[in-house]
Amino acid sequence: MHSTDKPFFRLAHISDLHFSKLTWNPSQFFSKRWLGNLNLALARKHTFDAESLTTLFPIFHDRGVDAVLITGDLTSTSHEEEFILAQQFIENLKREKFKVFTLPGNHDHYTKNAYKHKLFYQFFDATYAPPTDPVSSLSLKDDGMTAAYFGHGWWLMALDTALATCLLSSNGYFSSELEQKLEKALKELPDDHNVILINHFPLFANESPRKSLLRREALKKLLERFPKIRLYLHGHSHRHCIADLRSSNLPIILDSGSAAQKKGGTWNLIDITPQGCEIEVFKNTNKDGDTSWEPVLKNHFKW
Repeated sequence: MHSTDKPFFRLAHISDLHFSKLTWNPSQFFSKRWLGNLNLALARKHTFDAESLTTLFPIFHDRGVDAVLITGDLTSTSHEEEFILAQQFIENLKREKFKVFTLPGNHDHYTKNAYKHKLFYQFFDATYAPPTDPVSSLSLKDDGMTAAYFGHGWWLMALDTALATCLLSSNGYFSSELEQKLEKALKELPDDHNVILINHFPLFANESPRKSLLRREALKKLLERFPKIRLYLHGHSHRHCIADLRSSNLPIILDSGSAAQKKGGTWNLIDITPQGCEIEVFKNTNKDGDTSWEPVLKNHFKW
């Protein structure tokens, strides 16, 4: 970054933390949780280490991070004890003076009971800002979206497209109602303002149709119509990706990967500047069995 490109603000984008708690209550066999616990016992607990996420704190301080964006899957089976662990992590971030913005992923609405009772929102904020205007008064819990003004003509908007699904599915759903609310909110913003849009699900289906966002084409068309959406941040796939799709009238798309993976975990450091943005990728190199975050890639994009 050139010395004149002092950032307006600096963001850390992390995702798919998957705090977990193995439970063997017989009642789980009346929900999808037994499958999640089986996956935890056989695979996930060996590949994810959410407790190591505290190693991010000193890096966030050293790099002067202003806010942390978490794009879903804070838990593994949407169990209350997992939400408590995730809540403690976020409260620790806040005690370290970082602003935190998060939204649910499919694992946070994993069971029908958790989804019905909106368990995620018993632990985490549904709105990002005081309801001082029609846009920021929207609620993730009630409206499926919310927003916060960062200043310098920049907004953060978030979508809740996660839902409880059948046994072998992890789809999300961008409903027509949510589409209308998002379109209305975007129209209410000043023409010269910009948006960072965050969602758990990718815009494109790169995996099984059972894991994709339903009605993603409707979201894609909406993004094409509103170039003020500069960045689209997501998780879900556990695979890091940066795609500059502005030549196709789409935003720069960022998949942070999973910061909790023991080997190859990743996250993004994002600087928003008057001239563009800089995205630096950090990867867990797991030296001698210990979490070690190293910058491995830096991208510059001009507006």
